[in-house]
Amino acid sequence: MLALLAAVPLVALGTAGPAEAQRRVVGGGSVSTVDHPWIVALASRQQFGSGRSGQFCGGALVTPTKVVTAAHCFYDEAKGRVDRPGLKVIVGRDDMRGSAGREVAVQRIWIHPDYDFAANMNDVAVLTLAESQGSRPVVELVGQGESGPYAAGTRAQVYGWGDTSGRGDYSPVLRGVDVPIVPDQTCAHAYPGGPDGKFDARGMVCAGEEKGGKDACQGDSGGPLIVAGRLAGLVSWGTGCAEAAHPGVYTRMSSVTDAVHSAL
Repeated sequence: MLALLAAVPLVALGTAGPAEAQRRVVGGGSVSTVDHPWIVALASRQQFGSGRSGQFCGGALVTPTKVVTAAHCFYDEAKGRVDRPGLKVIVGRDDMRGSAGREVAVQRIWIHPDYDFAANMNDVAVLTLAESQGSRPVVELVGQGESGPYAAGTRAQVYGWGDTSGRGDYSPVLRGVDVPIVPDQTCAHAYPGGPDGKFDARGMVCAGEEKGGKDACQGDSGGPLIVAGRLAGLVSWGTGCAEAAHPGVYTRMSSVTDAVHSAL
């Protein structure tokens, strides 16, 4: 089943588990925002409950007041664009059952003007925070048109609080996993169109082990895919989680960096 790993796309997290998004970190281990201070969570307690602080997507702090995440985190398969009441960005919290860090209000949501929900293209959004995060470290974006970070076999890291098994076992703590970039032709073969979705290398990149077992999943949508310390992708969509024949599909940052900079 094709799933967005957030709201409808890949990773949307709900009270019992987001049916709308499908992408979580599978096969990895616990990590900390102390080591990765730019990793943030998107939360709506009003919509998703307080058990896990209302977390439903991930994101990355790219300036003291801006967070980059997936556009599909703000869409619903049946309703289209939706509000996330009481939307907050959670900074500096590893365990969503706790109260560490800060919950920061969101002042504005920018969605890529050419975002296509049906095709999963240009799946990127920028959130403007109501309060600056001061000197907190941020992550650098891969440059527009860069190809080096996407060379097949390049090691990448993906992070999130999503499903860890593909069965709705949402992690309360931040997790990360190391995965290789998958050749575009391999991903195109895995997602030729139809019910499994269509891969388009102009705006997407795949990552995952050939044998499966490591992937992002539901609840991880919008989370960062990092290559050599820079933001190279965002958890976007895929079929199932950690399946051998279906690697995770990510927004290719190099295709949207200029547009994102226009919103910073």
